[in-house]
Amino acid sequence: MIQTITHIIANWQIVVSDRGNLNKNNPNKIDYNSLSRICHFNGCRNPINIRRTSGLCDEHQTHQHDLLLSLKDNEGINVGVPAHQDIIDCLIEWAKSRNYNLSAFFEKISFSILGNVPDVTSLAGEITYDNIETPNFDEIFNNCISVAEEFFPSRNNSSYQPLSTRTGDIPIIVLAHIFIGLIVCEEANRGDRWHCRIIRKDETKTSQLGGAMPIAYYAAKSFNWGIEMGKSARFLTR
Repeated sequence: MIQTITHIIANWQIVVSDRGNLNKNNPNKIDYNSLSRICHFNGCRNPINIRRTSGLCDEHQTHQHDLLLSLKDNEGINVGVPAHQDIIDCLIEWAKSRNYNLSAFFEKISFSILGNVPDVTSLAGEITYDNIETPNFDEIFNNCISVAEEFFPSRNNSSYQPLSTRTGDIPIIVLAHIFIGLIVCEEANRGDRWHCRIIRKDETKTSQLGGAMPIAYYAAKSFNWGIEMGKSARFLTR
C-alpha cells in the first residue's frame, strides 16, 4: 500500500490514502522498446508477448492502488470533498471581486506538479526502473502542496476567507490545498506523464490528461471566448 499522507492547514485535516485495488488501467508503456518476454511487475514471472509494450501480463495490467482524498474541518468532523469544478468556480468568483490574477496559480501548478507525480503502481514500489529511483510520496506531496503558500500565504488574513462550496463553507487557503491534493491524486491514478518524461525521456509520448483536466476546465471558464462555455466546460473534469 502507498503511505497515507495527513496534511494540516488552518486546523483542517486533509488525508490522502490508498483505498486499494479498483482495477484502473495502467496506461504506462513500461516495455516501450519491446525487449522483454516477462512481466515487469516485481516478483512476477508470467510470460508476455514481446510486442506488448505495456510490459505487464493480464494479471497486472491494471493499477492495484487508488489514491483518495478525504477532509475533516477544524472541529474534526468529516466533510465532503468539493469537486475540482466546484473549487475552481469558487476561486474564479473570489478572484473577480478582488481583481486577482488566478492564471498564475494554475500555471504554477501546471509547471510544478504535472509530470512530477509517478503513477500509483510505481509509487507502491511494484514496478522498479534501472538507475531511476521512484521518489517518496511524502516528499512529492510536500513539494506539490507548497505551491499553495505562494499564492494563498498562511500569514495573510485574506487567505482564511470562507468560500461557499456545495459541501459547505471552506477557507480559501484550505480549498487551494485541497485542489492541489486532488491534482496529485489525479496524476497518480490516471496519468502517464511522469513515466514518459522521466523513464521514456519524451514527454510528448504522454497519452493521458490526468491532472491537466481541471486546469483545462479553468482555462475554458476564464478565457474570453465570446460564447457561453459554462455548460460544456464542466465535461473537462469528468
